[in-house]
Amino acid sequence: MARAPERPGFFRSLPLPSRAEGLVIAALLLVTAIGVGLAAWYASNRNIPEFEAPPDAGGTTAPSPAAADAPVLAFYGDRYVVGTQLGGLGPTGWPALVSQRLGAQATEPHGAIDTGYVAGSIFGGLTYEAIAAQQPEPDADITIVFGSRNDFQAPQADITAAATRTFDIIRANAPGTQLLVIGPAWTDAAVPPELPPVRDAVRQAALAAGVTFVDPLAERWFFDDVGLIGPDLISPNDAGHAYLADQIEPFVRELLSDAATPAAATDAGPP
Repeated sequence: MARAPERPGFFRSLPLPSRAEGLVIAALLLVTAIGVGLAAWYASNRNIPEFEAPPDAGGTTAPSPAAADAPVLAFYGDRYVVGTQLGGLGPTGWPALVSQRLGAQATEPHGAIDTGYVAGSIFGGLTYEAIAAQQPEPDADITIVFGSRNDFQAPQADITAAATRTFDIIRANAPGTQLLVIGPAWTDAAVPPELPPVRDAVRQAALAAGVTFVDPLAERWFFDDVGLIGPDLISPNDAGHAYLADQIEPFVRELLSDAATPAAATDAGPP
């Protein structure tokens, strides 16, 4: 009988596996080889997912659906709308505050500190009518026109006529807008006799146009807190603009909630 070959070194002391053990070892080696081969094939043939940059990766943030569907507010007026160095500029102004509270898209306030329906601004002589024509807001859902105490020298008939033309221009440029007209405001209870006629003239035009009118004189805006007005005793400070936002927001909110119904003439203040 042939002698089995002698195993070298370390393996010389190890027992040889039986036939059954050899078959098991061979099977394990085969399974291992198949597993390694499959892993290598998968690694070389799998599809690597592509990276997709977020919408703002290029520096532009896409608006959310809520922002795109938010109502648009537009504003026209005097210093009570555009603000002054004493308060109400940019995000501290009541237009920005009201827009933020309602989740609305605010447009830039249009106007000048010394303008009115009839009174022209010092620079350019612009009136509300001219500003509305030159700076339309065609997408506005609500348009707010505020003032103006600067019209105190104008005849009532002229104020009513100019206000009517202003409202017509706004509606022509923004057919879907609802108008909220706010009369002139004063800074304390000592209202000069020239101001109520201005208020009455603006209210007449607003009611004839079938839009909401708010009367700051009847509502006593600013009358009970002198700390809301700047040192010039005319211009609202930042606290005054926050106060204005508190007064104006409910009217805008109501108009937005009633947007689906036809506009009707309303008067928010007593005669």
